[in-house]
Amino acid sequence: MKKQKQNSASKMVVASETSNQLTQARTYWLFGEWQRLASIPEETIQDRPERATIALLISNAHQQLGDLESTRHWAQLAMQWGLKPTQVARLLAAGVHHTLGRIAILRENAEDIGKHFTASMQLAQMQDTESGTLAKARAVQEAGALHQTLPPHFFKDHQTEYHPAAQDNFYRVFEDRFRGSRELIKQRVLVYLPFVQPIAKRYPGVSVLDLGCGRGEWLEVLKETGIPAEGVDQDAGMLEAAQLEGLSIQQGDALAYLLQQRESSRICISLMHVVEHIPFEMLRAIVKEARRVLVPQGILIMETPNPENYTVGSCNFYMDPTHRNPLPPPLLAFVPEYYGFERVKVLRLQEPDGMRTRDEFKVEDFLTGISPDYAVLAQVNRFDPSEEEGRDPLANPWDQEYGVSYTLMSKRNAQTSPS
Repeated sequence: MKKQKQNSASKMVVASETSNQLTQARTYWLFGEWQRLASIPEETIQDRPERATIALLISNAHQQLGDLESTRHWAQLAMQWGLKPTQVARLLAAGVHHTLGRIAILRENAEDIGKHFTASMQLAQMQDTESGTLAKARAVQEAGALHQTLPPHFFKDHQTEYHPAAQDNFYRVFEDRFRGSRELIKQRVLVYLPFVQPIAKRYPGVSVLDLGCGRGEWLEVLKETGIPAEGVDQDAGMLEAAQLEGLSIQQGDALAYLLQQRESSRICISLMHVVEHIPFEMLRAIVKEARRVLVPQGILIMETPNPENYTVGSCNFYMDPTHRNPLPPPLLAFVPEYYGFERVKVLRLQEPDGMRTRDEFKVEDFLTGISPDYAVLAQVNRFDPSEEEGRDPLANPWDQEYGVSYTLMSKRNAQTSPS
């Protein structure tokens, strides 16, 4: 029995390593990191169950780098390890369309740019990705690599395919009813100002970028505080409310818009209840790009429902039909840590009034009283506002504790229970 458990554990470790290796290879492919993908050694994957798929991605990388001999070698390995010739042909055809897309960029042909990069993504048949969004993101990235600017009408001409439900006001009305009023949300996001204001003071005139800005409550708070900001969102119905407030907004895809931003050009990049709507690979890409776009002491803010709250994790999260899956706080916090942010903090938010100051908690508190939302704040390079002359060291928001967790409840109850 012990040997069986050891074998089972060994298989789990191998499966985890394999999944990580394939995820890494897919990420390199999705974002055109051909040199990194091509440099994966054969011996590191030859004993892996998913070696054939990885080999095919590596073959495509060599194709993009113009190394035909290595392209053939890895394509043959992919077939030798179990892929069908038609599968190999599809991805190599995707590579051809990618090359044609690069040529279209040089020719400034918006129609061909969209056509070839979209065909490339569709032929690749990557799971859990939206080909139109990735095609636009890839086009922006390749234009940068070629030191070219995409035609001004490219993004207008290549919007995501029309769907009637996406064009009405359903989601705006849904938000109004279930998320809360504009004034309530404005009150909630005030918690982020003590983190952003010192950076705004350090970089006067540099703006905040709010991805998935929705109705624009956070943008309005920043405007009222005198901090320049702009937002981007795909939902035209949601943006109507922001337009009525005279806010600076764009309709478009968050990742594609972020890829267009200059290095060190924003003091803060925020995603308020966005990360639960997107594929995890896109989340990783956004965090990675955010680090490039933020100023040295810039801050990334990601707010999302908190699955530590049992009611949220088991029921309320699924009230929104566009939610994908909950993200536990340690997982979301690890993403910016992995991509090199020096400081990462979790803020648990929106718990019932007075819950945090209680000395003892009841059973129902454990079910409903844990903070229903949380945010991960990540700073590129550590900067403490208290280091500035005249500031109270005790007022540093990075040193404050926020919200209610299961751990806090358990500790309080242990302290008050009779020995």
